[in-house]
Order: sequence, then structure tokens, then C-alpha cells
Amino acid sequence: MNKTLRLIRHAKSSWQDAQLHDIDRPLKPKGVRRTLALAAQLGPLPQTRIFTSPARRALDTAHILHTECQVSGTVEVIPALYTFDAVDLMDCLHLLPDECSDISVVGHNPAMTILVNQLSSHQFDNLVTAGYVELSLQSAHWHNVAANNVTLERFILRPELGNA
Repeated sequence: MNKTLRLIRHAKSSWQDAQLHDIDRPLKPKGVRRTLALAAQLGPLPQTRIFTSPARRALDTAHILHTECQVSGTVEVIPALYTFDAVDLMDCLHLLPDECSDISVVGHNPAMTILVNQLSSHQFDNLVTAGYVELSLQSAHWHNVAANNVTLERFILRPELGNA
């Protein structure tokens, strides 16, 4: 049984308030626009399950995608997804529930870019904000996510331009 893994870097965040802790930074208006554009390209995804970092910018990105892509389940926060380390991110992926066959994960760089480059034959310089990578896993178990059984299906790097 194949599974779909959608890795999404949170959209552009605001640095306007220097007093805010990193985890509390919201999206900029540009980030909201890019997330809406990404959702429009993805279309309805009622079957996906969204897991996100607790960082506000990731939560905001996840909630926009949840609403705009008509996701049926709730957005689920995994505190360990607030990581910038690819090994930690992979550890989180390995613990995803096997009963889910389509999962979207909203997280952070550099973990996202490094992990995508480890799993894919395509090498990305940088998974930009609101960047999207879709992988298929040839396994029934998320703990088997590895380069030898993952295929890059598509990616969207500039959703506001309509290019994939």
C-alpha cells in the first residue's frame, strides 16, 4: 500500500515585532497570499491529515490549507515538529500513524530542505516559504520512510506564480 507524504514549509513570517519569541511569529500578508495560492493549486484534499509544528507561522499555514483544501480531519500539532534538524524531522515522520495513507506535514527549514534532499533524487537549493514537496512511499508503514522507497511526485516552489 502506497502512502502520500506532503512536506510543506511554513509560509513567510513576520519579523516586525522584535520582542516576539521565534515560536510566536505570525505570517506576513505575503505569507497568507502564498498559502492561499498553494491551496488553490493543490485543490481539495479531504483525505489528507495535517500535522504541524506548534510555531504560530506553521499553525497559520496549516489552518489556511485545512480550510482552503477542504481537509476533513482536524489540524494536529506535534511539538517535536518545531525543529530545524532533519534527523529530528525524520524521527517524527517515522512515528506517524500507519492508518493514515495521506499526510501533510508543515514545518521549518533547514530541516525540510535537508530531508527532501536526502529522500529525493532532485536536489533543492532551498525549500522556499510555502514550498511544497509531494512524495509517495512504497510501504504500509511510515517508519519505512527512506530514500530507497520514496519517489518524488511533484513540487511547487512559487505557488503565487502558478508554477509547479
